[in-house]
Parts: sequence; structure tokens; C-alpha cells
Amino acid sequence: MTETPAKEPGTGSGDLASEFDLSDPKFITDPEAGKRWLGGPRPVCRGKFADGSDVWVVTGHHDVRTVLGEPTLRSRPPGDSHRQSMLSRGIPEDIVDMFDSTLLTMDGADHMRVRRLVTRALSARRMLALTPAVERVAERLLDGLADKAEPDLIADYAHPLAIIVICELLGVDEEYREQWREWSETLAQALRPNPEQFAPAVRGMARVTRELIAARRAEPRDDLISELVQVHEEDSDRLSDDELTALAMVLVQAGHETVRNLVALGVFTLLRHPDQLELLKNDPSLGSRAVAELVRHTAPVKHTFRRFATEPVDIGGVKVQPGEAIQVVLAAANRDPEVFEEPGRLDITREHNPHLGFGRGAHYCLGASLALIEGEVALTALFGRFPDLALAVDPSEIDPPYLMSMQRLPVRLSPEV
Repeated sequence: MTETPAKEPGTGSGDLASEFDLSDPKFITDPEAGKRWLGGPRPVCRGKFADGSDVWVVTGHHDVRTVLGEPTLRSRPPGDSHRQSMLSRGIPEDIVDMFDSTLLTMDGADHMRVRRLVTRALSARRMLALTPAVERVAERLLDGLADKAEPDLIADYAHPLAIIVICELLGVDEEYREQWREWSETLAQALRPNPEQFAPAVRGMARVTRELIAARRAEPRDDLISELVQVHEEDSDRLSDDELTALAMVLVQAGHETVRNLVALGVFTLLRHPDQLELLKNDPSLGSRAVAELVRHTAPVKHTFRRFATEPVDIGGVKVQPGEAIQVVLAAANRDPEVFEEPGRLDITREHNPHLGFGRGAHYCLGASLALIEGEVALTALFGRFPDLALAVDPSEIDPPYLMSMQRLPVRLSPEV
């Protein structure tokens, strides 16, 4: 990564660094973009967000930690600009308010209130108790793989595992799960939504979520929606109906997309590092450490939502002014040579691994523990069942561009005869 010409901190956009122009469609599909983000020095640089607005791009581990832990930085931009940004990207006006009432866009007291209520329901004990259920889902899906000549590990394993587990956790009825997976894929394109697809997906998911909430209010079950409804009914700091609906939608979306990417990228990366795969196959107890290293190395979540300064703040020697936006790149922070020894090397025995793959601070991913459980179960079960699994095509055919999710992962379950 090359440093842009020096500017006075906080004095406007100037010449924007093209390698950080998220508004350029070529950036999304450029396989070299990731290399520019992951390598070289890590100054705070100027760039553009997907809507064309200016951002400070932060890639160093120390600076990313500073941004994620800085209380004067907010998730929502000042004034009405966030609402206008969503409208400009094609999000219909009638659903903007609900779409804007999630933990991802809350700050301060509101964020603390909702996060505290959700944390009650998403306890570590509940997540750990899901392990046998995740194992059963994985084994059932692996049974289905055995009948396929060249299964696609995304369509046939990573995708269904992620959506089944999160839907079982929430209590989404089986009849809706395939539809929910399709909606989730559409919502994953929120940076550049297709209005013809995006609006029906959000409206459909919101409608079904409200129906699910009403059903659990009338007849509670042992699922997360029922527990959230109970929190909604009993706590003096109760969730609003919009907050409850948006929260359920975000949990499905985030839980599905992150785990899907972690499993797919994890399998692909291990197959390209046979020495590390052999270590894992010979010692499954390395599973949790291997998944943590894969989160660091593959970055299933590349970057966070933007943060906005409410007062002047120094980030990496740059004075960010009130109202200016900051984009942190988790993937680059997790390859910082000042923190990680040989950062470009996959090492599933790595002991010192302070990765930021799930963020940190107030907005640390609520579902991180579940994602790690799913990743470990998925990988150890897959290679335990099919130890000779191999890619069915050349890696160059499926190596994903940096900001795009991997779309296919064809494999052979046994060696070619």
C-alpha cells in the first residue's frame, strides 16, 4: 500500500487514493485490491466510501483498536446524512426507519440499553449449549455430501449449516429457511443494493419476523425470539417493536453471512496449505486455535461500518475533525507485522493471536462465540469424515476478489481413480 501525498489533517478530500475508492465498482471485483490493503506500511489515508463520500481509511492494528475503542466516535453520521445515504442507495423510504434502528447504527445510551438486553438472551452458556445441535446439523449435511460426485461446499455445506443453525437458534420455522437464506444473500449487498430485489427482501423478512414475534408472544418456545420477546415484555428498558424486529433480522443476516464466509474461506485456505491441514487432521484439539487463525488470516468480515467523529480526535497522527468518517479495515489490521510475526503465513498453532476479526469495544460482535463454535465444528467434522477432500478445479477459478464473498467451492471427496 502506498501513502498518499501529505495533507493538512482534516482539511477536506484532496486527491483521493484510488486503491481505497469503495465507490468504484472495479474495486469490488479487483483481485489486487486486497493485496494493496494487506501489505506495506499502514498510514491513515484518504479514500471514498461506497456512496462516494470521503473517509479516512485506517489499516494499522493499533490505530484500528483506537478507533473501535474511542467513545467520541459514533456509528451514525451527523444530521440526516445517514438516512439520505440509505435512500440514495435505493433503500425504500417506508423501511428506512426500521432499517436504521439496529445495534449496528446505535450509539451511546440507546446502544448500551439494547445491547444489555440482547446480551441477557445471547449468553455464553446458551451459545455453548448449542454445540451438540451444530454437530448434528453438520453430520446430517455431510451425509448428504457423500452421494454427490463433486459437491459445492458452499451450496451444500457452508450455506445450509449457517442458515439452519441461526434459524434454529432464533426459532425460525423450517418452511421459511430457504426463503430467509435468499433474503439474507440480497441484504448482504447493502453497500450497493438492487432496489428491485432489496426492498422486497427487507419487507418480506420484516413481515415474517413480525409474524414470528407475534406467534412467540402468544405461545413461547425454547428459542431466542421467545427470550427476546420476554425481555421486551418484562424489562423497564424494553425493546421497541421496530428494535425487536430489526434485531432479529440483523442476527439472522450477520450470523448467516459471517459463518458462511468463515467455513468457505477456511476450507479453501486449508486446502491451499496442506501442511496446516495435516496438523489439524492429526490433532483435532487444534480446532479452536485453527479457527482463530483462519479468522485472522482470511478475514470473513473485511471491515466494519464507518465511524464518525463528534469532536477532534487524533488517529495515527491525523487529526480527524467533527463529522468526518473513518473506515477501519479489520483484514489489514490482522496482517500488521508490528503485531503478528510473519503475518502473511497461516499458522494454526499460533499462540499470540490478538486478531480483531470480530471487532472490539462497544460494537464487538455479539455472535462471535457462536461463529467460532460453528467454524470449529464445521471444519473438524468435514475433514474427519472426508480426510482426502480436495479442490475439484484449479484454485485460480474460485479465488475470490477481495471484497466479494466466495460464490462456489467445488470439491472431490476422495482421490481420483
